[in-house]
Amino acid sequence: MKTAEKILLTSLELFNQQGEANVTCVDIALELDISPGNLYYHFRGKEVIVSALFDIYLAKTSKILVSPSSDKLTIESFFYYLYQLLESGNIYRFIYRNPTDLILKYPAISRNFNKLLKSKEQAVAVILDHFQEQQILQATPEQRRSLTQLITLIFTQSQNYFHLTSKDVAMEDASLQSLGWIYQAIAPYLTLNEQERADAIAAVSRQAANSSDDQQGENLLEKLATS
Repeated sequence: MKTAEKILLTSLELFNQQGEANVTCVDIALELDISPGNLYYHFRGKEVIVSALFDIYLAKTSKILVSPSSDKLTIESFFYYLYQLLESGNIYRFIYRNPTDLILKYPAISRNFNKLLKSKEQAVAVILDHFQEQQILQATPEQRRSLTQLITLIFTQSQNYFHLTSKDVAMEDASLQSLGWIYQAIAPYLTLNEQERADAIAAVSRQAANSSDDQQGENLLEKLATS
């Protein structure tokens, strides 16, 4: 692995563990056992490291954000879609630990951060409207707007909640718990019967389990039902 890649990976780990504001370039260099000068040769300051990590996160999330085509869209694919977005955010969770301060501190990422949030919101709104048309969902336009905003809020603020409540939640558990909140918010508006709901959740559970070597989705059914 190249030195620049090691610097990014170590920075991401430290930022996630301690918060970006509490980590300096010297801390990163010490963790890697390299000189600050060597780090500076690759990244001329912490702002460049943060911007590079955000660009990687943006590229990863933008690929996920391409919504499934309407004719193939199901409740199962929708919840797995949300799960993937949550997982992507959790890998780069320092971004959402204090996003307001981050975009004020690093103006270079502010515009793309705001565009990303709008893209997430628009994608969810389109999907909910599709479900309404297919009579899978029964909600007024105002209710769908509120659900869209609530889902976006969970995307952006769940990390703050876990941090402020001092909850020691593993990354995979954080994604599942956040998805559980979303499910509980949407469930009252679904027209599916109990068996169809159970089948949908089980399908998402299998997809999540298959997406990770550590089987991080294997308890999704229970978590969605009890969150």
